[in-house]
Amino acid sequence: MNVRTLQRRLEENEANFSDLINEVRRDLVQRYMQNPSYSLARIGELLGYSLPSSFTRWFTQQFGAAPGTWRSQHGKPFNSAS
Repeated sequence: MNVRTLQRRLEENEANFSDLINEVRRDLVQRYMQNPSYSLARIGELLGYSLPSSFTRWFTQQFGAAPGTWRSQHGKPFNSAS
């Protein structure tokens, strides 16, 4: 798909690329945080952040807590059967 076509279709649906990326990242980060074998640095890398501080800043803005704090309060043991 042409870039301009994508932009036009997003505008038609009152969406933008950044919002879509953040939505996908929010979904993925919650899955990754439940897997204790993933370090916070690795999760940041998987989401496309080259610097841990950038990941921490984004995460805190999205979830209202630092990643380590959120994980200790919300993380569930990873179940490989699911």
